[in-house]
Amino acid sequence: MLPTLSKAGERLDAALSNHFNAITVPGCRFFFSPRHGLGPQRSRSKHLIIAFSSLGNGIVRHEFGGSIEKLNNDVNGGCFDVLFVADPTQSWYQKDDRGGLNGFAQYSHRIKVASKSYKHISLIGDSMGGSGALLFAHLATNAVVAFSPQVDLIGDDHVSRDDLTPLVRQMFQSRLFESAEEAIGKGVKLFIHRGLERSDTHQTDLLMGRLGPLGFESIKVIVHSSCDHHQIAVHMKQKGQLLSALMDCLKADHSTILR
Repeated sequence: MLPTLSKAGERLDAALSNHFNAITVPGCRFFFSPRHGLGPQRSRSKHLIIAFSSLGNGIVRHEFGGSIEKLNNDVNGGCFDVLFVADPTQSWYQKDDRGGLNGFAQYSHRIKVASKSYKHISLIGDSMGGSGALLFAHLATNAVVAFSPQVDLIGDDHVSRDDLTPLVRQMFQSRLFESAEEAIGKGVKLFIHRGLERSDTHQTDLLMGRLGPLGFESIKVIVHSSCDHHQIAVHMKQKGQLLSALMDCLKADHSTILR
């Protein structure tokens, strides 16, 4: 059995994670950008995109900012706000800001507060961020776009925290499935992008085995045969395919018209 951290140890773990990942300002796990990339705005959009961060190259950063800015500059009359969400503890959004395992409840509460005034809410993320997008899919109203998400954390090479015990990882999977099922029940569309890497195939097969019976019109897996590694979002960006995938977030907002 792994030793458990004291409360002081949990707080130290959280502080070190924040410092190492340069997320040291209170609230930077969450960063709100109204009408992202268009400069100071007096009014907010009716559409919020929530972008969850991945592990990156070992340093957690807010992601998709450049691509979302380009989308906002290409949209006529339907620009959207962005809430960037990060997990500096690299715990698949299981750890809270004090180092405890109340992350799911804490992130859910913060996202609910930030998104309550929006008519359209879409979630996106890559790898750990894709898992986050599915984990909190119940908070979406439009779509979830996940790139190479992890559904099964037990034995996955990307998960390195020893304190994410088998029980914690199983609870994560159960919550993710419940959240995705609730989202589909509300009419939210799920788009999953992956390449040919074996572990990513396993993850999407597991997801479809649970969610597929709910209706293949509600969840779509897009396989990119030209990508043989895990970094599908990077691959798609290099191929010029990422922006069209992100546009799936906007499909349900019929007031949005591309130039």
